[in-house]
Amino acid sequence: MKHVRVLTIAFALLASSNAFAHGGAHGEVSVMEVIQAAQTTAKTLTFKNNGMSVGKLDTSWNKVTQEDFELVEATEREYIVKATNSENGETLFFSISKKGKVLNVEKATSFDKGHGHSH
Repeated sequence: MKHVRVLTIAFALLASSNAFAHGGAHGEVSVMEVIQAAQTTAKTLTFKNNGMSVGKLDTSWNKVTQEDFELVEATEREYIVKATNSENGETLFFSISKKGKVLNVEKATSFDKGHGHSH
């Protein structure tokens, strides 16, 4: 009986840690996954215009690291990630759905005007 309790507790802990590691409720992604989506998109936009507001980015965006990305806002519908490229001084904002899909990427000047407040 003691083994059953230990296994039950171990399973419950494992299940809860996996749920936490893979994001919040209802299939939401974790902050790390949101940052990774923004970083991957920035690098992709250096060779391909995916229809985002920024268009194609210069190749210096290939050198940005995870430390250059910061979650600055989480609303009911989306996450906002700010990325700063130290090589060219450019700042971008990534709008990412709660499921982890990058919805748009905008330069700071365009984002601040359309978003209603600056970050």
